[in-house]
Amino acid sequence: MKINKLKTPNINQNGYHKNFLTKERIGALFIYPIDFTPDDCLSCEGYSLLISDYEELYKVIGEKFNKIGDDDGTFRIPDYNISKRFLQPGNNAGNTIEAGLPDIEGGYRNHGWSGDSYYGACYDNFPSFNYYGGGNTAITNRNGFKFKASFSNAIYGNSTTVQPSSQIVHICIKYK
Repeated sequence: MKINKLKTPNINQNGYHKNFLTKERIGALFIYPIDFTPDDCLSCEGYSLLISDYEELYKVIGEKFNKIGDDDGTFRIPDYNISKRFLQPGNNAGNTIEAGLPDIEGGYRNHGWSGDSYYGACYDNFPSFNYYGGGNTAITNRNGFKFKASFSNAIYGNSTTVQPSSQIVHICIKYK
């Protein structure tokens, strides 16, 4: 089936013609289950490359992975194998997301005569005892506590996700 009267050019999400710059898949990532880098690829270890030596790759990724001060006719490739970051699909490709865990809170409430309650990640781990105040009324006494995980390590509370189990791979980027 032939498409007639196409009103938009065949352009990918980065704004360039697929057949012009990506015919050889330059800039594509290749993932290997072993430490292997093919002859037409570079290991993704953040190398600084001369633009004049890798013009085709530079046309695809540009200076997205440059560090501050890299304005000397060079550009960088991603450093996935060194930073060991997970690759996550989404908008703003190339941006990084810092590691973190959701915060954890809990506590204890003493409601006086109506009883006590624990909430969140806390539970009653202390023995309670009764004592008698004036008259024959028993009063339950408990030692309460509260905790917040981010007080012990700043990684808690930085994210709404948890690290999944994973498999280490070797990532390369095609340059020719």
